[in-house]
Amino acid sequence: MLPNEPYFIFNIDMLFSNNTIDLDALNFINKISPYSCFFFTNNCDASHNHYYEKLVNNNFLCNFKHIISPNYILINYLKKVYGNFSAFVISSSNDLQDFKELNIPLDSKNPDFTFVNTTKISSKDLAFLQNSKGIITLSYKLCSYGTLRCEACKDKCLIEYLKKRFSNRLVIPDRNILGSSYNIFNELHIDLRQLVIVTNDLLEEYNSFQKRGSNLILILNKGMSFNDYINSNITPDIVVDNFINLSNFLKK
Repeated sequence: MLPNEPYFIFNIDMLFSNNTIDLDALNFINKISPYSCFFFTNNCDASHNHYYEKLVNNNFLCNFKHIISPNYILINYLKKVYGNFSAFVISSSNDLQDFKELNIPLDSKNPDFTFVNTTKISSKDLAFLQNSKGIITLSYKLCSYGTLRCEACKDKCLIEYLKKRFSNRLVIPDRNILGSSYNIFNELHIDLRQLVIVTNDLLEEYNSFQKRGSNLILILNKGMSFNDYINSNITPDIVVDNFINLSNFLKK
């Protein structure tokens, strides 16, 4: 059973397909108060503000403070732990809005932290990492699988190189973006048992969230097949084909 007064958390990435909006998702979400809706993304290289504007420009009702993104969470975490610091950002999108919003000075010569927001970096950026002395940091969400288990991964991406080459300078904080003690739910004093995650994938962090009392809804037609769901170690509380069926099930 879902809580009587739930707070829904929607995976932004499943609300769009090739930048085309899911109208059934829009209809479902806009029946819920924007104060009871949160949105998260797994994209490390786009800002909090980018996703807010994307949602608003596509007619989603949402609160600016209710957007949860990996880079925004990472910066806030480091501010809590280290206080003030300067940053250099390795990015494919060059979206630096999170740093401006959170008053993080940018330094291209001798930064305290170098943020790696993409696995596709230039030789110039790689040379910067090798020649700099500051801390290198990234969100665990930069890993496609969200596990950082490079020894068992076939992709052999940049993360494995960073872990081996810069192990004494690399900081990868809390691996649970949704359940982090520094996120908005604690700030708003929201009981985790009131949270309902609506997503199209099944990740380990959702399981840890369920253990805290949250509910998980899986939308199957958004990327995950029925066989993937059956073979997953994660067990959703509700599984539906689409937002129309979810709306009917919840009578919204």
